[in-house]
Amino acid sequence: MTYVLIVVSWLGVANGAVISTQEFSSAERCEAARTALMEYAKARSTDETLRPLCVQK
Repeated sequence: MTYVLIVVSWLGVANGAVISTQEFSSAERCEAARTALMEYAKARSTDETLRPLCVQK
């Protein structure tokens, strides 16, 4: 099965939202990438601007 990490980022009123996607071969890899992304964002105090989720393709 293929899983897709979908990340919605809010860049502010002037730039709006950006949607990024990345495919993974398993739910575990997708979840690991989502978790790493959130940890990275939290370390930089930008986690409130991200909404990542993994879904089956």
